[in-house]
Amino acid sequence: MTTQRISVQQLLLQPLEFVLQPPAFRFYATQTMVLLASLATVVWSLLDAQHGFELINYVGLVFGGVLLLVSLWPASWNRQRLMNLAFDADRLYLVNGNRKQAVSLPRDRVRAVNKGKLPGHDGAIIAFTLDLQLNEEELDEVQQTLETQAEERFALGENCYRFGFVANWQPRRHLLTAISVLAPAVVPVVVEEEDDDEWDD
Repeated sequence: MTTQRISVQQLLLQPLEFVLQPPAFRFYATQTMVLLASLATVVWSLLDAQHGFELINYVGLVFGGVLLLVSLWPASWNRQRLMNLAFDADRLYLVNGNRKQAVSLPRDRVRAVNKGKLPGHDGAIIAFTLDLQLNEEELDEVQQTLETQAEERFALGENCYRFGFVANWQPRRHLLTAISVLAPAVVPVVVEEEDDDEWDD
């Protein structure tokens, strides 16, 4: 078994070539806008209710307040929570940002990069998938680390399994270029202009 479980802190000490997490500017700009919008909603609800609370004031206060509390929660500002993939010259790292854990495996275990978009089990759009050669013990180790369950549609036969990854706010063209070094693509990139705009927004 050549997989290793490491912490995200240990991972970030490696000389990484690529880390799939939200770009800093987009992430912090979005968090700031959500914080300001929720704060403005709470303030407006309180000011507008000076002569008596109505339904709209309760709605604004409750939902704006909940969103404000979530925005003020320190962990909401941690980009590492959304990290899900990284690699260096020799190793591939599948990351569970919420648990701050990653599983490391040799980079040559990547058999193919699939660049087509797919619907994920939780409704998220899978931007690309990696076909990895793993035995049963290694697959179990990866799935325990990522807290995922095997899906029949991603089982490719003996010792091969497909893992899906979301774009994590990355521009689609940039993301697909970055991961193309891992293995040959088995699905050609067909990017329509409107799809490209959708990913880059």
